[in-house]
Amino acid sequence: MRQHIRLFQEKLSSKMFLRTLVLIFLTLFFCTGAEDKSRLYRRPSCVGMSVTQACPLNYSPVCGSDGVTYPNECSLCVHRLEKNADIMIVVDGPC
Repeated sequence: MRQHIRLFQEKLSSKMFLRTLVLIFLTLFFCTGAEDKSRLYRRPSCVGMSVTQACPLNYSPVCGSDGVTYPNECSLCVHRLEKNADIMIVVDGPC
């Protein structure tokens, strides 16, 4: 009877080891692709701007990190100031 218990314990511990190993592998696999994308974004040049800033009417669209296409960088800056939000430029051009 003791031999059966020992065999059962060995099987159980090897299964636990394999499960732990698989869990570690899956965690590493899914976390490897996770990166901080904010380093890839560009901070808009909003120095000296105010909420009441009048922006030029030129159409030079920028895509904000909030998923909104702004007509130009100035418009994005004014929106940042109005909402007190840290919106970055994802790409020059529409979203």
